[in-house]
Amino acid sequence: LRDDVDIIVRVIQEPPLSLVARSMGTVRYLACASREYAQTHGLPRTLHALRASPLITAGVTGRQLRLAAYLGAERHEVMLEPTMISEHFPFLRDGILAGLGVGLVPDYVVQDKLATGEVLSTLDEYRLSIFGTHMYLLYLPNRHQTKAVRTCIDFLLAKAQPEASRLAAMPPP
Repeated sequence: LRDDVDIIVRVIQEPPLSLVARSMGTVRYLACASREYAQTHGLPRTLHALRASPLITAGVTGRQLRLAAYLGAERHEVMLEPTMISEHFPFLRDGILAGLGVGLVPDYVVQDKLATGEVLSTLDEYRLSIFGTHMYLLYLPNRHQTKAVRTCIDFLLAKAQPEASRLAAMPPP
């Protein structure tokens, strides 16, 4: 965190020890595409088939993306080269809905469109992970927090709790 940043929300495996980390719950990644994309191009049915698909996801520009996929206790890994990369999830969502490729995004990005059938998921038997599977709200331990920042932290944590409870109640894929 920098001097001009009060809080940050990150999906990571383990939070840095130098920061206060408040759990916001587990993140479930999906491989998904618009119904139109699936009808025209089909959906990848194997992890390695993802390599041949145009991929829409968050990642590091100019580097391959390492996708970890867990099938029960088995860990699989595939290196991918996304075609559309952004840290702005609404932008990634728009790309998926426009039929530009297969998205690798947290389920909350397209959850409403999955419910309506506008987006279809694939590889559901795997638990997918790109950056980690847990979301944390992070802030500096010794930094003065204004009332606005404390209110924001409380609001975000309260909003995350019902979602964390819902995800915990879901059976694993």
